[in-house]
Amino acid sequence: MKKYISLLIFTVLFLNKNLIFAQSINLFGVKGGVNLMEIRDKLNDDSVAKENKTGFYLGAFMEFRKSVNFSIQAEINYSGTNNKTNDQIGLLHIPVLFKYKVANKVEIYGGPESQFLLSVSRTDIKNKQYKKFILAADLGVGFLITEELTLDARYNLAVSNYMDFGPHRNKKLNFIQIGLAYKFDN
Repeated sequence: MKKYISLLIFTVLFLNKNLIFAQSINLFGVKGGVNLMEIRDKLNDDSVAKENKTGFYLGAFMEFRKSVNFSIQAEINYSGTNNKTNDQIGLLHIPVLFKYKVANKVEIYGGPESQFLLSVSRTDIKNKQYKKFILAADLGVGFLITEELTLDARYNLAVSNYMDFGPHRNKKLNFIQIGLAYKFDN
């Protein structure tokens, strides 16, 4: 997993090396909020069971401004469920988002996300049914409260499974994340 994270960070830095040195147009920030997880359990060809869990997410991001209205934002976030009765799931999210400012105080964004399964309480995730690397897609909206503070809401749709039990039996994780992001001006 460290190899994947190192490769992703290197790729982001290498592809945006010209932006790294242009300090005035890059913004670093932190974020956090509530994480609403839906576990979709496909039982067979015809039925799907759903289970909802509530948790939190915390993270950091770097926004690379390409123009006044367009930017690319790379993030690294940790999310965890805090349910006491069921398994707690810990994930590392690494999205790369393409943001567009549609109005003075509103921006929309979307992009791919890599997720790494870190833990499932009371379970050994080394079991081959658990997938350590999960692909997803993000779509969201940000409301700029001030230049530094943003109310952020996104939907995260799983593209790949986090558990696989064979043909037509799998589990996927979908998320709704609502929180605040604070940008530090360079």
